[in-house]
Amino acid sequence: MNFSKLICSKLFNGLNEKEIFEELKKVSFIQKTFHEGETIFHEGEELLFIGLIVEGSVDVVHVSISGKQYKITTLSQGDTIGEAVLFSSHSHIPATVVAREKSFILFFDKSAITKLIRNNERILRNYLRILSDRILMMNKRLKESTLMNLRQRICNYLLEQYKKTKSLTIELPSSKEDLAELFGVHRPSLSRELIRMRDEGIIDFHGRTIKIQDLEKVEDIVYESFEV
Repeated sequence: MNFSKLICSKLFNGLNEKEIFEELKKVSFIQKTFHEGETIFHEGEELLFIGLIVEGSVDVVHVSISGKQYKITTLSQGDTIGEAVLFSSHSHIPATVVAREKSFILFFDKSAITKLIRNNERILRNYLRILSDRILMMNKRLKESTLMNLRQRICNYLLEQYKKTKSLTIELPSSKEDLAELFGVHRPSLSRELIRMRDEGIIDFHGRTIKIQDLEKVEDIVYESFEV
C-alpha cells in the first residue's frame, strides 16, 4: 500500500509517511476496494469499523422504501466514514454509504482506533477535530431542518412514526393543538395543511388518527428537503 496517500488524510494529518507506517504496524486493519455503486454500509446496520478513504469518493444517502436514493453528502479521499458512530451507545449507522467511483478504503475497528489515539497524541487531536467538525456540520443541518415548511415538518413527523411502528396508520399521542405547537404553528394552519394533504391523496385522517396513503410521496417531501 502507498502510505504517502495517507499523509493528506484527516486522521493522519501532520504525520510523515514513516510515522504513519510505524503507527499502522501496531494495529490491525482491513483494506478493501469498492466499485462504483457498491454499498459500503447499509443504513441501520451495526457499525463495527470506521472507514478511511485512501482513494476515490463515496456518497452518503438515504434510501427510501421504494428504493429511491437521496444524497446527503459526498466524502472524498482523506475523509473518514462513521467516526461519530463507532463509540456511540447507539452504534447503528444512520445512512447508507455507496461508492461514487472505484474507491480504496481502510477499515479500523474500535480496538484499533483506541490504540492509535492512545499511542499518538497527534492522531488523538486529529480524531477529536474530525468529531468536532462532524458536530458542527450536524448543527448546521439541524438549523437547516428548522427552515422546513409545515408540510415537510408534518411528513417528517409521520415518517418517523412509521419507522417506529411499521404501520401506515399513525395514532397521535397528543391533541392537534399540541402537534401544532410542536410544529410552531397555530392549529388552524395545521388543519388547513392536513386537509390539503388529504385532498392530494397523501394522507387521510379522522380525529387523532392519520393514515399515510402515499408513503413514497411522504418520503419525497422529507428527503428532498435535506438533499444536496
